[in-house]
Amino acid sequence: MPRQPISLVEAGPTGLIALVFAADLHIADGTGKIVATTTAAGGVQLDRPGKGAIKAAAFSRDGALFAVCTDEKAVAIYRTGGWTVVCRHESEKRTNAIAFDPSGAFLLTADKFGDVHRVPTAAPAPAAAERDAAGAKAKAKPEALLGHVSILCDVAFSYGARPYVLTCDRDEKLRVSRYPNAYNIQAFGLGHKEFVKSVATAQFAPDVAVTGAGDGTVRLWDVASGRLLQTVELEPVLAKYYADGRAVRGTNSYEDRTAGAERYGVLRVRAAEATRQFVVVVERIPAVVILPFHDGPGLGSARVVDTAALPADVAVLGDRIVAAYAAPLPDSGDLVVALSSNSDGVAADEALSRSLNAMPTAEVDEVVPAPSMFVWGGKAYLDRPDEDGGE
Repeated sequence: MPRQPISLVEAGPTGLIALVFAADLHIADGTGKIVATTTAAGGVQLDRPGKGAIKAAAFSRDGALFAVCTDEKAVAIYRTGGWTVVCRHESEKRTNAIAFDPSGAFLLTADKFGDVHRVPTAAPAPAAAERDAAGAKAKAKPEALLGHVSILCDVAFSYGARPYVLTCDRDEKLRVSRYPNAYNIQAFGLGHKEFVKSVATAQFAPDVAVTGAGDGTVRLWDVASGRLLQTVELEPVLAKYYADGRAVRGTNSYEDRTAGAERYGVLRVRAAEATRQFVVVVERIPAVVILPFHDGPGLGSARVVDTAALPADVAVLGDRIVAAYAAPLPDSGDLVVALSSNSDGVAADEALSRSLNAMPTAEVDEVVPAPSMFVWGGKAYLDRPDEDGGE
């Protein structure tokens, strides 16, 4: 039977990487050794975050905290020193993305109804704590922070002396809000033609943000003004994957089957601090796109690195890139690939790849492909015909 794929990868600033598969996860160090897990694979035994599959994960900026949320509204925050749960809470709605604020004092949760809440990362005092009959960890109380009128896709914080909270949504926009008084909107980033799936910020470029969207572009923004600084079109560098048949078209939904012949929806944008680059993965395309950052500011020419299968997610671990495959490789069963990146080029990190792929995941009868991002991100579903062809 095939192995459960890795659906999410998240790297922390202290050299740890989280690999999520359905409702379970492994935490590994920079050599690929498991240091904590929700399974019996070795290392510290993690308490499960709650019911449901894990939908998002995040490390705090200092690496002291790690959080996950599930599709059953559970949120758990762990202290990485000892891997104990410091607090839990249940979201009112299903959370799509999470991020710690710069201080690590709060965790922000963004949901499919357009709301962002924040929850303190320290458990409340015993007198105010809500405990179950077994004396479980204190439950933190979330507070409303800001709202959109559309599905929220991602949330992040800028760097610099004055942090802003950045949120992106299905309605083609990036919002820049002051923090913690996020009702004060600093700017909007307008220009994308489809839902904005991912936003990344970097310490090496504290005044800008990079977004990726369903319109097949990566865009560079001035954070404080919302001014569009640059647009990178992905079609010119990725069209070859359609031309030679390597692009993998979806088959598990109406939107997948009837979408245009070519599209370049961005799944994720990540900042690579050690190499001053932004790393991008694109739906249907078996490759990783690397965009160098130049002071000015601007994004340089794209470097495209082939992968053996479609990436489902990507993370940056120092000067290394870890991409998780949407399905295990047929011959080897590999779930991820690790790449070493520097200014001279990109090479396979065989040692880390081998170690990460040796991690056990559950066996499944069948690997069900994830729905296209255009299923939930696009608006055309409102007018779709019945699956049998009727209106």
